[in-house]
Amino acid sequence: MSSHTRGSPGGADVEMAHFWQEGGGKRMIEELFTDFRAQNPGVEVTDQANTIDDHGMLVKSQILREEPPPVFVEWPGQNLAPYQQAGAIRDISDLWEENGWEDVFIEGPRERSKLDGAYYGIPIDIHRMNNLFYHVDLAEEYGVDPARVDSPSEFLEVLSACEDGDLIGMEQPMKNPSDVLQLFANIVIGEFGAETYAGITQGQTRRYESELRQAVELLDAYADLARDDATFVDMVQANERFMGRESVFFHQGDWMAGSYEDQADFDYGVDWDHAVFPGTEGVFMLSTDALVAAEHADFGEDTRAFLEFMASPPAQGTLNRIKGSIPPREDVDISDYPQILREQFQDFKAASHFPAGHALQITPDAFVEAKIAASEFVTTRDVERTAQGLLEAYE
Repeated sequence: MSSHTRGSPGGADVEMAHFWQEGGGKRMIEELFTDFRAQNPGVEVTDQANTIDDHGMLVKSQILREEPPPVFVEWPGQNLAPYQQAGAIRDISDLWEENGWEDVFIEGPRERSKLDGAYYGIPIDIHRMNNLFYHVDLAEEYGVDPARVDSPSEFLEVLSACEDGDLIGMEQPMKNPSDVLQLFANIVIGEFGAETYAGITQGQTRRYESELRQAVELLDAYADLARDDATFVDMVQANERFMGRESVFFHQGDWMAGSYEDQADFDYGVDWDHAVFPGTEGVFMLSTDALVAAEHADFGEDTRAFLEFMASPPAQGTLNRIKGSIPPREDVDISDYPQILREQFQDFKAASHFPAGHALQITPDAFVEAKIAASEFVTTRDVERTAQGLLEAYE
């Protein structure tokens, strides 16, 4: 196994482009860079911190100018295909082989780092997207055990029963079409199964046309229970409302759990808890980020050392503990992680299906078309038009 410590006085800087500008993400980068510098004296690492909305566009612009950052963060899976087809990212299979990473990285994130049998990325985190967060006392008050709700259609009845004045059943951020698609994906999986979701999004769309249309009808029924201003509310604002006890439930990725851990007098298992989105037992719907090396940028010893460091157990332990995710390596000690992350890791190991969110599941072009369909749904609430738009996006 090669070492991720190399002294290189006066060597070239390593630059990484990412989208963690604030809060825990910023602290995570600072701690990782400090550790890397300590282990690699004389090698300076710098970062290009973008907003998550601008990151992809800025990196692609730099690639077109032939000035790409040597290392950048991207979603793996189908999202990397256009980069690979354009010759913009580097095959790093040799690093995988030298370090024996195939033996220690978990299968799902590992396989999404490959294209055409070669490795083009290094997975750095795992998030779960089929979580249902809830206030323990409010769920008890309305006589709801979320773990016993069997399907998205049954959950609609629960949400209706929880409405009481200003209190609603579930916050629904609808400003960003990605959040709408996330709910839609969980409705498909919860109502019809992970195999149906895979079929719809990966080549058998017409075979499952009936299920897709029924899922859009359910999505429309969920939208009926959203707040009047939901189309102007993003994920962060919806989460603030949930934390302010304006809803019983909130469906979102586990990246939201960090804000609950930071809230005073808001204890996990006592004040708030989580279950899987109804009907998705045994499913771990994942989102993951990967480090990618640009083809037309420096790939000397310093850059290789940085990638090896970021893939190491200590770095992955630090990154995921601060970020609020679970590590994609099997050999990382998570004993000091928050309880919810330790439970998520156990759920991951016990799961039988690992579908991904739209960004990893379908091609970038299809993702754009699906987001257009979701945006039009929010403004028109036209079920037939939305179903047709999604059918055309996925085909």
